[in-house]
Amino acid sequence: MNYNNVFLRDLKHTQVYTEKIMLNNIQKNEEHIPYIKFGSKNIDNVLNGGFYPQNSYIIFGANKTGKTQICHHICVQAYYNSIKSVFLDTENTFRPERVNELSLTRNLKSEDVLKNILVSKILSNNALQLKLNELENIIISHKIQLLIIDSINNYYRLDIGSKHFSNYQTKSLFYGILEQVNNLTNKYNLITLLTAQISPSFSADSNIKEIPVGQQFLNHFFSEFLYLSYKEEDKGYIHYVKSSMFPEKKVLYKITKSGVKDYKI
Repeated sequence: MNYNNVFLRDLKHTQVYTEKIMLNNIQKNEEHIPYIKFGSKNIDNVLNGGFYPQNSYIIFGANKTGKTQICHHICVQAYYNSIKSVFLDTENTFRPERVNELSLTRNLKSEDVLKNILVSKILSNNALQLKLNELENIIISHKIQLLIIDSINNYYRLDIGSKHFSNYQTKSLFYGILEQVNNLTNKYNLITLLTAQISPSFSADSNIKEIPVGQQFLNHFFSEFLYLSYKEEDKGYIHYVKSSMFPEKKVLYKITKSGVKDYKI
């Protein structure tokens, strides 16, 4: 399948790294790059080692496919790698008890892990924009290296159908938010994870049945897309569907008490 022709047709390569530069940097300076391994062999293989700085990853899929589970999982993995996190929560999905559970399975003190995650509840896209305006000082003062927004398009999805906002206002605000995220990611070498809500895809020749809401705007700034699809009660696919640097790959996964893991057949 030539996914390039089916999805993200208008992708603009705004990433700072080309594939060649990225791979050379990884090979020459791997011990110095503050990347985050997922912690599961097959999933890390799909991610070509893990999540890398100066990259924004769009994680999209239907409800209950594990988007927020991945966010919690990576927060704990970040602590394990001495990386501090900011978690901007637009859906009231951050669960300290889940972080506690994941920490205990790794023999970590959950209170220390939670202190390593700066969490902000976000109640609107205006509030998200204001928080992003403040984030530069927070990144500098707390030496933040991981930014998570769960989800990036929640309020855009709500506002686009609201009678209280014009389409122009809604789209302009969302575009500005994505621009801020992209600028912060590049300027401060952040690892950025953005979950995204979805809408149906009506392309007859595609195996991807959902696309991120606001896809045309996400395409403009970001190039790394991970699609989650839960096929059965106990397993699903993590599918690296688009990248400016790496080939398309997918692997089975499952959600467990100790986090998101490889599914072993």
